[in-house]
Amino acid sequence: MKKGLVVIILVIVFILILLGIILYMTIERTVTNREDLYGKAEEYLVSLEEPHYILESKDDEPNDDISDFKVFTDIQKLGIMQKGNQFYVYVWATVQSYYVQDNQLEINSGYSGPRKFIIENDEVIDCIETKDGTEYTKSIEENFPEDIREKMETLDVDSRNTNIKQKVDEYYAYLNENE
Repeated sequence: MKKGLVVIILVIVFILILLGIILYMTIERTVTNREDLYGKAEEYLVSLEEPHYILESKDDEPNDDISDFKVFTDIQKLGIMQKGNQFYVYVWATVQSYYVQDNQLEINSGYSGPRKFIIENDEVIDCIETKDGTEYTKSIEENFPEDIREKMETLDVDSRNTNIKQKVDEYYAYLNENE
């Protein structure tokens, strides 16, 4: 009788452990100790911009008159969630790139919007952007949890542009010195 009871207890313990593992792998939970993942997201945004600064297409010849290309970012941290081995990093990203041509500062590209980064093994494996137009609201609801969406509504839009402008002005201050 005792052996049967031990077996039953072991089976119950095994089932509970298995259920715990399944819950761990399927439930999203807030993470507060991985602030470094915001840096990974920001690095990824810069890496997406850098290959595009001189050439319109891969067959174009480089333009030697262009120099000092730089990508500037300002991310507003919205939260980090974990589900299993994956981390979901939510930010509002403002990205602008500039270059110098004929001693004049030129804007290369820029955008601002929410992003969801999926990070596994400390590498960004996907970056989800919102869709444009009539699909925008639906894509926000599909990809961003309610608490993150609420944070988006309270963001300071002006600070994003001010932060980028300050960074650009500081970096390219030498252009004004030559005048």
